[in-house]
Order: sequence, then structure tokens, then C-alpha cells
Amino acid sequence: MIQQLPKELINLDSHGNYKKGASAEDGQSLVLAIGLCAITLLTISVVLAASAVNLKARQLLSIADGAVVAAVDEFEFVADGPNPRIELSRQRVQQAVGKYLLDVGAAGRVDDLRIASVEIRPDGQGATLELSGTVRPPIVGWIVPNGVPISVNSTAQTVLSR
Repeated sequence: MIQQLPKELINLDSHGNYKKGASAEDGQSLVLAIGLCAITLLTISVVLAASAVNLKARQLLSIADGAVVAAVDEFEFVADGPNPRIELSRQRVQQAVGKYLLDVGAAGRVDDLRIASVEIRPDGQGATLELSGTVRPPIVGWIVPNGVPISVNSTAQTVLSR
């Protein structure tokens, strides 16, 4: 007892070969492929933006390190009897930082570069510098039109030894 299949389930062409008919799931893989491509591109752009911010922050830290080292070299030697010492003045340190930033062209390398603060350490033998700036990440920059603010701190000390 063999049953014959209904004609609507058998889709044969005029030569008797099976012919694929249109089904309800046709085209679904294209939507999936487009979705996966969109997610992949979004992931790549976010990783690229995060890398750009990290790279610019490291560059700003390098600039701050150089500036604070140059600034603590602007000390005054005070021969105070048997206890000689060095002193740093806030004004001379700020001038040295500004001169260093101009000499290396830091304003051209970091957007909106600012000296946030310059502090002399309590012992008078070191200084702390805070620089800030802005990073405009590639591709996703339209999401943050004002850029991503970055800020770094660097400290240097001058030691008097015999």
C-alpha cells in the first residue's frame, strides 16, 4: 500500500527533475549576513576609537613627563651653611613647562592642550604637572563631536647629593 504524495508537495519541471520552489524562509540568510556585517563594522570602529584615545593619552603622558623633568631643572641652589638645598619656584616651573611645550610643538600634537595645574611638592624639591587635552576619535567622532577629554599627571624630583 503505497500512497501517492499530493501534487503540491512535488515540484518537478517538465523533464521530471526536482525544482526548488519559493518557501517562506527564502532571503533570511541575507538579513543575517547584513546584520553580522553591521555588528562587525561597529565593533571595529569602537576598537579603533578606543585605541586612538589610548594612544593619544600615552602621547600626552610622554609630553607631560618631558615637561616636568625640564621644569624641575629650573631650581635655585641655596647654600644655607652646612645644609645646602635646592628650591623650586612656582613661576619658574610654570615658565619652563610652557617653554618646553612650545619647543616640542605639543599644541599641534594634542587638541585643546591645557596646563591644568602645576604644583611644587611640599619639600620644594619636586613638581607635579597635570596636562589635559581632547581626542577626536576616528569614524565614531560624530557621536562625540566635542571629543573625548583626557588628562594626565606627571611628577619629577630633583635630588641634591654629594
